[in-house]
Amino acid sequence: MQLAQYFTKLLIWRLRRSRADSPLAARLANLYAPVADFRVMLRYNGIPALVQWILHSEANPPPTPYLRLLYRLQNAANLMYYPLEHIYWLASHKVLRLSEQTVNAVGMWSCRFWAAYVSLSDWITTVMLYFLQLQQEAKILAARSTDLVARARRGEDREVLRTEHRTIAKEMDSLLLNALINTAYFPLTIHWSLPSSPLPDVAVGICGSIAAVGQTYAAWKAA
Repeated sequence: MQLAQYFTKLLIWRLRRSRADSPLAARLANLYAPVADFRVMLRYNGIPALVQWILHSEANPPPTPYLRLLYRLQNAANLMYYPLEHIYWLASHKVLRLSEQTVNAVGMWSCRFWAAYVSLSDWITTVMLYFLQLQQEAKILAARSTDLVARARRGEDREVLRTEHRTIAKEMDSLLLNALINTAYFPLTIHWSLPSSPLPDVAVGICGSIAAVGQTYAAWKAA
């Protein structure tokens, strides 16, 4: 659904470059809104899942105080993001009676909390490979890899070490994929959280499509 939503923006941009009043572009634009609505409705189960994750992360905290703080800040950002997004969606569809100014403010603040969550997860990969949470988790994986080398020199069972090495490699691949996805999401969080964004529709489509492909690939690998 996400790929359909954002790839539609790319198609609309391409069609309107050839013909400004393209009928197909108009029909695709009409499709974009209900697809976006459907994705918001799917996220209505986000709060129960988030509460479950918070309970799990508190019962099984990460290994460093820095990561524990980051997890808690991320959870706090999501606790604000999800309800605000739902309020915005209900108000924009006239289910809740709010002024247009209030609706727009709620929508922008929901995206700002989403931006806070993404910022706590990752930054532009070409500038910094990992940022905050991802950086800490990468350090832990690197330490585990170094420990494997030391254990191999001590003559520990090679099959056990190979199994652990494969596990670390999978976790590193997942970390890199999350870096890519969040790097694509970050411009979108800025775009949706500003009253007037400088990001053009084609850039929104490209970033959203990259994130969607990354998430589809991650789901395929996990299946």
